[in-house]
Amino acid sequence: MTAQAATLRPSGAARARRLPQGWRKTALSLHVVTSVGWLGVHGSMLALAVAAAADPGVRTEALGAAGLLSGMLVLPLSLTAAGTGLLLALGTPWGLFRHTWVAAKLVLTLILVAGSNLSIGPMVRELAADPGAAGGAGTTQAIGALSVSFTVLLATVLLSTVKPFGRLRVPGRGRAVPRAGHG
Repeated sequence: MTAQAATLRPSGAARARRLPQGWRKTALSLHVVTSVGWLGVHGSMLALAVAAAADPGVRTEALGAAGLLSGMLVLPLSLTAAGTGLLLALGTPWGLFRHTWVAAKLVLTLILVAGSNLSIGPMVRELAADPGAAGGAGTTQAIGALSVSFTVLLATVLLSTVKPFGRLRVPGRGRAVPRAGHG
């Protein structure tokens, strides 16, 4: 066996925690669908909020549609994306804290789950319930929050495809320290 082939094989610990191939493919498919769906819902809510701000004639309908999207899709999509991401990280050699891109995606996803469900969602649903209450300021605030969340969701999708930054360096792991006299 060549040295390169040996480095491509997962260690015993990584092999022990691997998901069976069918489960891994199912989890990966569900993760991609829900992650991109979550991105699409936030993009749609952003477009509806912009339409509501730009045209008072469609304000009520646009904010109502954004409120429906928020109320029906954000929670299940965000929790499923986060859950399948954790399953994939723990059930594959990628690991949770072995690669910088996985750790960054985990942190961003957890922040987005909280922000989408505890802040942005209620704000959008409140605007939908009473489109005239907050006036233009409420819609502008929603546009700002949705712009940020959409951008961060897009960044998590890009992290998954580009996989930048390499492996995390964990103290006590990695390169062996040469012993005295063998340097």
